[in-house]
Amino acid sequence: MLFKWKSYVFIFFAIVFSLYLCGCYAPPTFKPVTSMRPPPRKVEPYIVSQLNRYYVRDWKYIVIHHSASSSGSAVEFDKYHREKRGWENGLGYHFVIGNGIGSGDGQIEIGGRWINQIDGAHAGVQEYNHHGIGICLVGNFNDSYPTAAQMASLSILVEYLQGRCRIPSENIIMHRHIRETECPGRNFPYYKLLAQTVRY
Repeated sequence: MLFKWKSYVFIFFAIVFSLYLCGCYAPPTFKPVTSMRPPPRKVEPYIVSQLNRYYVRDWKYIVIHHSASSSGSAVEFDKYHREKRGWENGLGYHFVIGNGIGSGDGQIEIGGRWINQIDGAHAGVQEYNHHGIGICLVGNFNDSYPTAAQMASLSILVEYLQGRCRIPSENIIMHRHIRETECPGRNFPYYKLLAQTVRY
């Protein structure tokens, strides 16, 4: 009986010691470009907790883009937009969703324009840069399709933004709805996305 009691005491202290070594979780400090991964719905509360860190101004639209490149990440696009486009605030989108080449498949990267709640530089039309949240999926969807992970992440992100910013489904648009462009590509499943959105 004494041996059994000592075993329980040993297990108790072993658990306490392991928790001490692991320490408590501390949320990451966000840089101008940060990310959240992985994005499946089962970890949706984690994604929401990251997005809830930021004050949200008045937004009216969600504008969907593709990068028209086979690979990329928020950091790469930020560098290109600063150095080649001369944009002082860098990355023109508010969010980038990776395809596994350059950033994780389905990885949601938060751009500085969302963190600081400033206009995008993604639409080419002032109304939609000022009032539109730009989301770019990495890939060229004239040549391929978004990955399942990208679409899952996009669905979660759009659902969150709709609820937080009260954006109606009819204001979830593709770049080509407002500019003479094929963006986000012929193969982007727009109506499938809309079918999963919240109706306000």
